[in-house]
Amino acid sequence: MSAVKADAIDPAEYLLKPLTINSLTLANRIILSPMAVLATRPDGHPSEQTIAFFHERARGGVGMIIVGGSVATRRALEEAPFGGLLRMDDDSFVPDLKRMTDLIHEDGVPIIAELMTSFGPMAKPSAEWPVIAASPQAITTAEDQFPAGIIVPGGRTGATPREATIDEIRQFGQETVDAALRCQRAGFDGVEIGAHMSYFAASFLSPRTNWRADEYGGDAANRARIIVDQVRGIREAAGASFVIGVRMSANEHYDGGQGPDGFAEIAKIVERAGVDYVAMTDGNYVSMGRSAPETDGDAIEHGEAQAFRAALSGPLILGSIHDPHRAAQAIADGHGDAIMFARQMLADPQYAAKVRDGRLSEIVPCDRQNLCMRRMIMGMPVRCSVNPRMGRESRAPGKRPPLQRVIKAPIEHAVLAATGSERVMTVAGKFMKSSH
Repeated sequence: MSAVKADAIDPAEYLLKPLTINSLTLANRIILSPMAVLATRPDGHPSEQTIAFFHERARGGVGMIIVGGSVATRRALEEAPFGGLLRMDDDSFVPDLKRMTDLIHEDGVPIIAELMTSFGPMAKPSAEWPVIAASPQAITTAEDQFPAGIIVPGGRTGATPREATIDEIRQFGQETVDAALRCQRAGFDGVEIGAHMSYFAASFLSPRTNWRADEYGGDAANRARIIVDQVRGIREAAGASFVIGVRMSANEHYDGGQGPDGFAEIAKIVERAGVDYVAMTDGNYVSMGRSAPETDGDAIEHGEAQAFRAALSGPLILGSIHDPHRAAQAIADGHGDAIMFARQMLADPQYAAKVRDGRLSEIVPCDRQNLCMRRMIMGMPVRCSVNPRMGRESRAPGKRPPLQRVIKAPIEHAVLAATGSERVMTVAGKFMKSSH
């Protein structure tokens, strides 16, 4: 039972407390979670819409921004199952990224870049970039495991990956360090290593997906090695004050999968390597509905947050708690130190300001029906069913959109990924073409 009742809490008392993460002092504990909703330019530079999206939420009072949909390698760019990605894999992108971070810093908000080296079993296969992971296990999402609003008749099974070689793992490590240094030059306050869901780094963390017999498989220390090596490499190259975080899953939620104690053991090893914070997510693509739940606080109800809190001494960031009273309660009860908001921050970019001003009744709640996710999966510009301004932040009121839109992923691939059905793929493809 919770030590503090949610209805007895003033959310501002807990959510608006400053929080120190390494050299950073966050003005509050409301964090914009990383999301691939950025509407970047086709070449991977931030667009005016990308910058406006972050600027609106910075002005809305968030304590920190974590940039999602950002890739550390060309491989990740080419194999990504969705488009609109920011590129951190080449020096030519640094000036435009610096323009973006400078604007966010003018609002007094720190900004972190989440780095993805590969999408692992979730990657789009190609001749140049065969799908690779810790071990050759395909990801199957059953029909009843998708989040609300996403209907996939018969479920979906991805390509079976090839086991990554040690040389490939080490190359990813070096490319991650190189990307982190670009981020540092571009004005980011730190980076976050993406080791969540069923992406490449995440495939190493559980015995269910990692069957290796080399230095990257076996016990927890070996399974954590891929992250530990990247953390140590970034720390040595970027210095002691550069923030390094890790985003990782806390529970696989299926028979034979790793539970919260196993993931918490990995998190503890990673923290000892020099990580400044851990951002905890729930589930993966086998249990996809857990990662976008319909209710608040599932990770607390199921004990994931408690396992991580017991294992870690540094800041722990929780997600999927939209209600400000329950978010504050999670902090008051010691389950976490901050809350990251994804879908809810699409619905209401003024969330933090409304908490600050005591205008809780004015917060626009996310309907949790995942229009945003459906559109992303299908290669369409991300929109929000309760916030018509979402995805249009750079436009003056009444201004029409550009006549042409570029969708990175082929329509057929994107819809097949969303439906697992060639028949539905064809119908949806026609719909998407007509919607332009």
